[in-house]
Amino acid sequence: MTVSSPVPDATSVALRHASHGEHGHQATLADGLDFVNTLEHERGRLVEHLPTMATALDWLREHDLLHDEAHDELVERFGDDEEGSGRALARVHRVRAAMRELADASVERRPPEGPALDRVNRILRTPYGYYLVPSPDGVSLDHRHDGDPVEGALARLAESVAREVSQGHPERLRICANDECRWVFHDTSPTGRRKWCDMTTCGNRAKAARHRERQRAAGEITEDAATD
Repeated sequence: MTVSSPVPDATSVALRHASHGEHGHQATLADGLDFVNTLEHERGRLVEHLPTMATALDWLREHDLLHDEAHDELVERFGDDEEGSGRALARVHRVRAAMRELADASVERRPPEGPALDRVNRILRTPYGYYLVPSPDGVSLDHRHDGDPVEGALARLAESVAREVSQGHPERLRICANDECRWVFHDTSPTGRRKWCDMTTCGNRAKAARHRERQRAAGEITEDAATD
């Protein structure tokens, strides 16, 4: 399943830089929702796609939220520190759970739970500053973070969802209507009435289930009539 990417805003098209601590990629809403969905509901069971800190670091690098140099240094560091790796991974999972609650609350039109809101607010306080850099057609907005690069990546992911639920189009956030999926997605359909994360998977399963239910109900009616 995939999450459709919204049109990026000006902060999402900055240049990439090789220098350590600088990032030319701001997390998009698609990045934020992809992160939330790394804990996936699959046919009623939870599937963890970030089971180790190494996989979490790989995911951040693949989404351009971590430089190769920082990624390699952290993989080496956590490879020699099992306890520290476990603490860092728990932090990643807690931020993800708080972001999920933020999305769920927005879809359900209710305030988010206090602990989740506090956790998102704490990660949003991770220090990094914006600045302008040259680009082929003028300038682009970039940023530099100070401190732990994983915290910086988590802050940008949390910011992408926080901006959407507070300043974007929260009415377009959806949770897949398939109870065995519960994928969070951004509805980019013209009508804004999508129910399924993917029509070819969850949508078709729902249609097939409704068809089977109608057949079963029709069979029961036929049997009752024959008995009468």
